[in-house]
Amino acid sequence: MVDAAKRSIRLSVGPTWGLGETKMIEARLEFHPGILKQLVSKLLSLPPELRPSHHSLGEDEKGQLINDPMGFANSLKERSPGPYLTGDRCSYDISLAAPKPIICHGCLDVEPALAKQFMMEMASLNPIFGFACMQEERYQRNRVTTQQGINTIESWVGRDTQKYVPGFYWLTLLPDALVKQHDIQLAVVEAVAQEHIELEGGQRLLRFYERPEDWQKTAAVTELCASLSGVFDVEKIRPQLWAAKNFLDLNSMVREWK
Repeated sequence: MVDAAKRSIRLSVGPTWGLGETKMIEARLEFHPGILKQLVSKLLSLPPELRPSHHSLGEDEKGQLINDPMGFANSLKERSPGPYLTGDRCSYDISLAAPKPIICHGCLDVEPALAKQFMMEMASLNPIFGFACMQEERYQRNRVTTQQGINTIESWVGRDTQKYVPGFYWLTLLPDALVKQHDIQLAVVEAVAQEHIELEGGQRLLRFYERPEDWQKTAAVTELCASLSGVFDVEKIRPQLWAAKNFLDLNSMVREWK
């Protein structure tokens, strides 16, 4: 199934982190409707490696240079489709579907320290939830693959913050409001995290591994998601989806666990 909040964002060149292997960090942040101009203004004020310089309506369109950042942000209307912003080492796909939350999906071709700085900067907009990690970890936490006859079906699940915390990832922005809403035992979460930074506005940034690719080296976060009733645990629903007898059954289950 198609992820409506993502237009297949990809960058072709990435940094090498010791082994000559490209590492792309993905970020996904959810915001209350009505802050599109503030969101874009914030992105346009980030450090150079994180700052977009061009805009378009999609990845396949030729980007136009943003000559006047303030004027560009002020010209935006909060209606679909949202802007697609790119820079030399970043891209941001902003999805608008009012009255639903604004989704900002970013691809960052940067070192981990800059990705952490990005999350801390974006926390000033009081996101509903946010995280940054390797694509593989994002898929592991919130994507399922099932087989229906000759068809392989991929589905996003567990991302509705009204129902649960979608999961925990390399870097996770967890606001107090979401902790309270889903009755999360914060002490349990902090015991697993390697770093916990309290930010203004009731936001907290949690880091669960030293580097984003380290998610494969430990099962601690998977076990943490399974231990808290207010957190989505994909492992609990995989067997149910695999047991679906037909596409209609599968589609019904996916809607339940969106």
